[in-house]
Amino acid sequence: MVSWLAIEVVTSLQGAEQVHGLLDALGCMGTAQTFEPDGTVRVVGYLPATEDVAEKLVWLQEQIDFAIAHDWLPQSTSVTTRTLEAEEWEAPLREVLPPLPIGNRFLIVLTDEPVDNPEHRIILRLRSLGGFGTGHHPTTRMCLEFLEQCQVKGKRVLDVGTGSGILAIASAKLGAREVVATDIDDAALDAAQENATRNGCIDFISFVKSDLLRQVSEQFDIVLSNLLTPLIKDLAWQIKSRQVLAPEGLWIGSGVSVEGWKEVKPLLFKLGYRLVEERELAGWVAFIATSRLN
Repeated sequence: MVSWLAIEVVTSLQGAEQVHGLLDALGCMGTAQTFEPDGTVRVVGYLPATEDVAEKLVWLQEQIDFAIAHDWLPQSTSVTTRTLEAEEWEAPLREVLPPLPIGNRFLIVLTDEPVDNPEHRIILRLRSLGGFGTGHHPTTRMCLEFLEQCQVKGKRVLDVGTGSGILAIASAKLGAREVVATDIDDAALDAAQENATRNGCIDFISFVKSDLLRQVSEQFDIVLSNLLTPLIKDLAWQIKSRQVLAPEGLWIGSGVSVEGWKEVKPLLFKLGYRLVEERELAGWVAFIATSRLN
């Protein structure tokens, strides 16, 4: 289960806009600001604590130091971070993350309240953000965009490391015949089941506690995995050795950093996968692969 950081930058009113821009460029899932009694502004961004978070924080401090040196931000500008407990970040995240359209078909909503949906998109409602994947992160967004390109209706779908359940729920709403969602984290499985119930999909998804594919023995037409680079590499081996992907099946993978892709891509070729498509967004890579060489 991915934790979240609150990144708080205290600066001047004139510098607040630049700080919002830096936090957005950093990959924060929305920002908010409050006015302090001394006239300064506190800008807060929420960032998933993924594998490259340390590098991102170093980059942020470098950018702020550069801006201070050029008098774009005041010398008093300060940065603090803290890890948030679930009860702390669920409410503020829902406030700063409005309904989000993804691709041509999906709308992510972090509330149970009615929402305007003039385009009649498929609504994915998520209330528990403890699992990785709200759609606001580039890796989840790319998975959903790839998924809507596929013929999902009537297919068997496996979601490895389901997290919040968003990909499994999207598959069910696209008409998958059967969806199996796995995760090694009990809390993530609980959250995913709650979200599946919230979306009316609980009867179409089977939830299995499993370390990647260790409790999976069947074949699937579509395998989904929004996992970090080391797990994607392990999964590439397991999909092949366990023959989990059907002969005409597709593997949609994401969660790989640009640097990590330099290791993952050659491994896929080595194991006999064929890359159908790859995409990069905000420093992350997603791909569609098949086990066929031709």
